[in-house]
Amino acid sequence: MATASEFQVLSEKALHHAADPGLIAYCPSMDLLALATTDQQVFIYRLNGQRVYGAVQKSDKLRVESIRWKPNGQLLAIAWSDGSVRLVSPESSKIVLQFSAGDNVGGVTCMSWATNTIHRFSSSSSRTVESWGAFLAKDGDLSDEKAPLDLPQDLSLIDIEISLPKLSVLAAAGNSDDVFSSRSSLDALFRPFDPKDNSSINVMVVGTKEGNIHLSIYDSFEIGSFVSPITIDGAPCHLLRHASHPDFSTHALLMELPVSGKSLYFVPMDLRFISASSEYLSLLASRSTALNNLLRYIHQVQALMISEWKSTQELPSRFLRNINETLAEKEDNRDIVQALYHSVATGHTFPSVKEWLVDELSERGHKRWDKAVTTGLENLRRLVHENMLPALERCSIILSRFLGIVKFQGSNSSMGFTSQQINLIMDTVACLHLISSKILIQVVDELELFSSFSTWLRHEIDRLASDSSLPNEDVEKESSIDHSKVLLYLQTTMTSSPLATYLNDIPSDGYEETWTHSKYGLPMFDLLDKELQKQEQGLPYIRSLPRVDLLCEFLQQQAHSIFGQIAEAEKRNVLFGKAQIVGVVEADGPVDMWMGVKDNNTSQTHVAFVPKGSSNVVHVVRVMLSVENGISSQHSIETSAIQLGTGQVRDIKFFDDSNLFVLWDLEGIVSLLSLCYASTDTACPLSYTPHGHATIPISLNNGDVLERFSRHKLPGDGSFKPHKMEVRGKAGSRGKEDLRRLFLLGKDRIHYKIVKFAARDPSKGDLDQDVSMS
Repeated sequence: MATASEFQVLSEKALHHAADPGLIAYCPSMDLLALATTDQQVFIYRLNGQRVYGAVQKSDKLRVESIRWKPNGQLLAIAWSDGSVRLVSPESSKIVLQFSAGDNVGGVTCMSWATNTIHRFSSSSSRTVESWGAFLAKDGDLSDEKAPLDLPQDLSLIDIEISLPKLSVLAAAGNSDDVFSSRSSLDALFRPFDPKDNSSINVMVVGTKEGNIHLSIYDSFEIGSFVSPITIDGAPCHLLRHASHPDFSTHALLMELPVSGKSLYFVPMDLRFISASSEYLSLLASRSTALNNLLRYIHQVQALMISEWKSTQELPSRFLRNINETLAEKEDNRDIVQALYHSVATGHTFPSVKEWLVDELSERGHKRWDKAVTTGLENLRRLVHENMLPALERCSIILSRFLGIVKFQGSNSSMGFTSQQINLIMDTVACLHLISSKILIQVVDELELFSSFSTWLRHEIDRLASDSSLPNEDVEKESSIDHSKVLLYLQTTMTSSPLATYLNDIPSDGYEETWTHSKYGLPMFDLLDKELQKQEQGLPYIRSLPRVDLLCEFLQQQAHSIFGQIAEAEKRNVLFGKAQIVGVVEADGPVDMWMGVKDNNTSQTHVAFVPKGSSNVVHVVRVMLSVENGISSQHSIETSAIQLGTGQVRDIKFFDDSNLFVLWDLEGIVSLLSLCYASTDTACPLSYTPHGHATIPISLNNGDVLERFSRHKLPGDGSFKPHKMEVRGKAGSRGKEDLRRLFLLGKDRIHYKIVKFAARDPSKGDLDQDVSMS
């Protein structure tokens, strides 16, 4: 027996509130720990105990049900009891995305995030594929032996968006879209597409208490929900565990029957959209996610545009309404526009207007008026120029990619959309671009006209208030005023700004006619151009067509229709295999599942659990699946069991393809055991028998258990008693750097420790060899 290796303690901390042992996740790429406390708070900690993120659920009705890291560690998914899933960026501490796992969800039973490799079947798949950028950065030799062969794919992966200026941040709106209000969160949301990601796809699986299984890829691109693949006596089983392997599009589901004596069922799930769909799936899904984020951004921009526009109208409208009411009583058929026009043209001011200017408006009121209009128009100009137009340009680029891919794939492809549909969306984007350009031009004109009007108005207030002849400097000041612009502002803008055509809440006459025009496959840009010409000529026009909010809403409807069709095409390629009973587990007993590879066409999934009524027995069930063309078939299912003396099994976690970690409690002393479950080259291999036959556990006494399986000595003086654990195995290692970690939560749920595997003498073999030795 080799000497037990020591762990190196990296971090230990005492929490303010007890942690939920089922809601702990260690980041796969960084030393960040996420956990949820029993009072429904979610925290992310560094190794030094510094808090990176903290969220408190204000509603007493919602509970945290699951937390999982994205495989690259860039996002943390938090599932709540209402079925909502929030994706949090640890960099910005912002909620980047949010979606729902279904309607009327009573709770989330399992959430998992996995990565699958997309296997290529093109002529270049047998050769080393590299991007043109990386290739040309070397020697630029285009000989047949060195040049990449898949030119269309390489062209599609060229990232044009990185050459565009970054999108500008938006003002905080006090809602979930505040993610656009900081540079860090905006950059995290709009990450450029990495061509390396084109060879893999991230899959999120969420199981609900109703038994439904919700699938999404690339953060928030939803494939859809599926009813429980297994129902026993009318009761649907719900998802308990999920496992996958990067090389297999078939995933393993462990379903649980939610009744006393909880039965476990193994169900394979074939994601044929990974193995059989277009090789542009990752590009489509990632750009669809980016387009969806752009639509959220555009929606927020147009909401802020309307808000700024209203802020320029509210205060002046109140001032003008008061004087108009006065003029209606004292002057016949005259409003404030006519009265001020008279003052500019003749220099004479009506008594009612003079009283209004001097006593009600005065210097203070004028300053408020000037600030409201100038600030609002400046903000509106900035929103259009720095936010709306750049976002629309990015939309056009993404849509042009979609158009190029569907044209290259041909009309018989199973993309889920057609080039005509993309053209219609691009037409709507062009309409928004036209409206935004007209708004920008009008805002610039209005700012210039209002500046002249505001200068004249202030001069008029000062002149009337002084009630004396004009000093020389006042004469010079008046001569510097462009009275033609003042008159033009009064005629065209003060009470009826052209911006109202695009930003006001105009009654939606012709609404149905407008959208029906596009639903029949007719582009709207030419129609919009004609209607705007009618509007400029003072002729009747479809008043709802130029409204920026309705165009944005229609753009979202069109895009979501495309997203739905893509998702539906992929949903048809999700198949569930035959369910196989695994065993009966104790309520809240430890369960874990691991998926590995036997050969190119065969996967092996291991399920480890403590059976009901046997707290010192570990059952391991091995399911062999043959996978051909993305469709799985059960090859064999076998069972093994081992009785670990008289101690109690506190927790079970698969560490890698060979080793199963067990927290074993013997009379208050907790040991970490390492069982080699997949190899016969040990002193005490697990003996597998066909599933369904009577399985007699290998029985060991306490001394044998420690002698054979206690390969690692837990840190501490015995006062810290581990009760739950989380592991980060080989998947977290980069090159020679050992990023494998073991998280241990104490029995009090307040204290935890994070340890790493101590370096060993190379002459004694590496850690993996030591773990599997007996």
